[in-house]
Amino acid sequence: MDIYCISGLGADRRAFQFLEINNKLIHIEWLTPIKNESLSDYSRRLSQQINTKEPFVLLGLSFGGIVACKIATFLKTEKVILLSSITDKKHLPLVLRLIGKTGIHKIVPAAWLNPPMNIAYWFFGVKKEKSKQLLKEIFKATDQQFLKWAIGILLSNEEIIAPENVIRIHGTNDRLLPLVNRAGVHKIEGGGHFMVIEQAAEVSEKINRLFLI
Repeated sequence: MDIYCISGLGADRRAFQFLEINNKLIHIEWLTPIKNESLSDYSRRLSQQINTKEPFVLLGLSFGGIVACKIATFLKTEKVILLSSITDKKHLPLVLRLIGKTGIHKIVPAAWLNPPMNIAYWFFGVKKEKSKQLLKEIFKATDQQFLKWAIGILLSNEEIIAPENVIRIHGTNDRLLPLVNRAGVHKIEGGGHFMVIEQAAEVSEKINRLFLI
């Protein structure tokens, strides 16, 4: 069964490059958002990359997990696997929710939304040199307008609806999206927000094992 991968905010298929999954991985490519486009409308456009004639699984990383949940509201999926993601906006860090209420993110220039790399390394839990280099490359290649749109979506009132067949895999040391609701979560001990790279072998093992359930 094919697994359609949706990467994190501003990231691309490189985020999944160290996973060793028994199933075929197909990478969904981000599209340029239309001005004032809702998450629902954007997700419908993105879902056109999926072959719905065959059973499939969605694998969403961070912001990609939120998009995967939205796609699952209108397409039948066998499973939705979330890596380092959330199923409720109440699980966003308090500081982000406060920013959303003030609307500051709407007036801040897009270029200001990327933090200095040393701060980014800490938030993402990045320690290995290969991970630092990859994160730096991803940040450099990120489309700033897409980043601003996605942050706006995160801080908007548009709800996340977790599908019944959702499977959550989350690091216990995630600083960017801390593990709040632990019920039913498959934990990666010591895993940070970039565990898909830092602890790819352990993440791969959990995904492969979950396909046997």
